[in-house]
Amino acid sequence: MCGFAGWFQKADIVWPDDARQRQERALKALNHRGPDDGGETRGPTWWMGFRRLSILDLSDHAHQPMSFDGGHQTLTFNGEIYNFRELRETLGRERLSSTGDTAVLGALLSRQRLGRVLPQLRGMFAFAWRDETRRTLCLARDHFGIKPLYYHLDSDGTLRYASEMRTLRALLGSKASALSPQALTGYLRWGCVQAPDTTDDGIRCLPPGHRLIWQDGEIEVERWFMPVWQSQNDWIRDEDEQRHMVRMAVLDSVRAHLIADVPVGVFLSGGLDSSLMAGAMRHLGQKKIKAFSLGYDVDAGVPDETQAAERTAHALGCDFHAECMSAAAVESLLDDYIGSLDQPTGDALNTWLVSRLAARDVKVVLSGLGADEWWAGYTLHRLASLTMRSPLKHFGCIARGFQSLLPGALHTHPSWKAAFFALGGHGHTPAQIQRSSRALFMPSEVARITGQSWSENSEGQRIAREAPLSAPDSWLHELLRVETETYLADMLLRDNDVVSMAHSLELRVPLVDKHIFALSARLPPESKMTTRRGKIILREACKDLLPAHIYDDKQKKTFTLPLMKWMRTPAWRARIEDTLYSTACRQRGWLQPREVEKLCAAYFNSSVETKRGWSLSQRVWVMYVLEAWASKNA
Repeated sequence: MCGFAGWFQKADIVWPDDARQRQERALKALNHRGPDDGGETRGPTWWMGFRRLSILDLSDHAHQPMSFDGGHQTLTFNGEIYNFRELRETLGRERLSSTGDTAVLGALLSRQRLGRVLPQLRGMFAFAWRDETRRTLCLARDHFGIKPLYYHLDSDGTLRYASEMRTLRALLGSKASALSPQALTGYLRWGCVQAPDTTDDGIRCLPPGHRLIWQDGEIEVERWFMPVWQSQNDWIRDEDEQRHMVRMAVLDSVRAHLIADVPVGVFLSGGLDSSLMAGAMRHLGQKKIKAFSLGYDVDAGVPDETQAAERTAHALGCDFHAECMSAAAVESLLDDYIGSLDQPTGDALNTWLVSRLAARDVKVVLSGLGADEWWAGYTLHRLASLTMRSPLKHFGCIARGFQSLLPGALHTHPSWKAAFFALGGHGHTPAQIQRSSRALFMPSEVARITGQSWSENSEGQRIAREAPLSAPDSWLHELLRVETETYLADMLLRDNDVVSMAHSLELRVPLVDKHIFALSARLPPESKMTTRRGKIILREACKDLLPAHIYDDKQKKTFTLPLMKWMRTPAWRARIEDTLYSTACRQRGWLQPREVEKLCAAYFNSSVETKRGWSLSQRVWVMYVLEAWASKNA
């Protein structure tokens, strides 16, 4: 585990009597495994603490907090700056205390304004920079939100911040706030808490591509990076040029993400994205690549991709490690899994399990996460094309009304699903389609389950408004813009970081890279997707990096656990019902008991062999995770 926390207040505020106890609780909450870099108190008004997972410069010289300018400036930094060696050259002969990226980042910040430094950085990062000369604290987060950062501002101007929610709660102590109603409804609607909301009403998530400046009890939050897709006048039209540039960009990003003073492994499934990571690693000369995958011990109702993954590993000469999971084995690990979560989520158990496997052998892994969001790889993207090309897309009310009369088993029938999109059942704009089709519950259902009215937060409304402006000339790019700022940032990146770090494993995502994005934003929609296929240019450009069986298999693969089937086994069902029907759940009042019972009955009485069964199981799963998480954290 790697992370940091801090506490800053105005000089005229009395330092609380329990300040040291809060600091100790905050550091303990980081749940670190490895060298303890601790934290320091500098006078009566501020404190910065850090726990380290050593990846670059394994010596004590890289410990944090790291001081600069004779101790007048201090940095705590979580993540990796992949171009730190190039940036080091811009510093001339200046002597640095460490050979790693933290020293380079601090040296840059001590020389230049924050606004000049941030655009130079290539990597994943969240950091805190104290500047005594300016009497400021700066917090900043990477372009797309790979590394999380949270903060709380007291009424007296005291700022507390941390890279983990649990750490910030420990630092707040008795000031920790109650559940955020907006976060609860957003979580049930989409299966994850929607930033900048968090489960705690008084804690905010600093959004991706944003920075925060604190000075004398006042804060200013501004955006320093916004993803922008280019207009069609700037699209790269030549297909040979497209393929060449995509291939070179992928290899360049993977090469950058391999920088480490420890071995780097890879998550490997039977799909394109992870296979591309392994293939690029091999092409770049990596030897003895350790690849990690999960399988299932019986017919689990979802594809077991370990055979395809092993075939890929053999073709690329990887050292393959797979673990066969059973319903009983995973059920026995659920308490540990729930305990690792900063906030409830419906989509992280698979990564938690494979991270648990990988952490036995390596400290760093590459993941193919992010390919679908920028290269149009999801079925949703192709279904959305039915809406955008349909002359009947404004008949959404009729489609939704008719669907309410259909038996539930027909809702996911391919023919009706296509018709529902064509009629505008999920709305008629890209933002409406994305938000509606990603939802687990309708707004009216959320209101019944929670007893609260539902409305999308202002951040989600802002993203929807900005999508046409930031992605001109293409409805697909508008859709990808909303995917990037909601589904990718709020669920995939945040969850993968939390659950991998729970095992002291650093997960790197080369396909979520500023140079990869810049190139994808210059390619026309037709290079990414047709009505039948997605990720076209990514597959074609990197054909020589892939084993033939991966290139030839055009079916979309998803890394999915068989929860739909497992949850009906006696042990799982007993656990779920004991949690959701408990007195504690009723007294907490987050979920309405009658609605919970209805949803559980609908799932447990249904067939698990259909897509409808998956939808029902996922609804029960997010409620279970919410209540199980609350019993440990609320």
